[in-house]
Amino acid sequence: MKYAEFERLISSPRLVRYKAACNNNARRIYSLYRANIRISKAFLAVLGIFEVVLRNKIDLHYRAQYSAITGDPDWLLASTLPGGFLVRNDCQNSVNKIMGVYDELGSDYTHDKLLAKLSFGFWKHLFAGRQFHAGGSTLLAIFPNIPFHHNQTFIYHKLSKINSIRNRVAHHEAICFGTGNTIGTAYARSHFQEMIDLLSYMDINSQQLFYGVDNVLKEANYIDTLSNVAIAV
Repeated sequence: MKYAEFERLISSPRLVRYKAACNNNARRIYSLYRANIRISKAFLAVLGIFEVVLRNKIDLHYRAQYSAITGDPDWLLASTLPGGFLVRNDCQNSVNKIMGVYDELGSDYTHDKLLAKLSFGFWKHLFAGRQFHAGGSTLLAIFPNIPFHHNQTFIYHKLSKINSIRNRVAHHEAICFGTGNTIGTAYARSHFQEMIDLLSYMDINSQQLFYGVDNVLKEANYIDTLSNVAIAV
């Protein structure tokens, strides 16, 4: 495909930073754009695994906690009922998210289906101050290796960073730039490290967990070569 047609299809505004970073060299623009797609795909693979692990850890913790208290492991739905811990503590945004998915599921509702359809943002906000305290201030138990003297706010900020790159990737935004219009991978690398850190706090070996699917650093290394070398297509 000729570059003019490529730019028409992708749109000139979307390619502005690529053009600036590559000095309007069509071959390098192609290479960088494709490299951004590849590193985004690599991120999606590990982000998906991380999200499943996080929500399952949270679910197992609250299932055990609320089964012991109420005898009912379906803590998500119970938290939205009158007297439920999210309702009782005025966590209306979290209640709305649960009820939105519950209504969407309708007769197909099960706890596991509700669990799977809630967003990463929902799980992140369980570590926000109000939601964390509403749940009994016990959720840090899923991070037995959290550094000493750090609290749920520390976890919340790390999850927020992961959520931000997740949203960028989901909306097909570039993650291959440094400051301004320079090619760089510091942003991608630092956010990848946030995942590695959080898994280590959960006492999970990230290399074993991501075995066979983790190409993030490989793609980041390739992008770094584009900042110095003109790559032919």
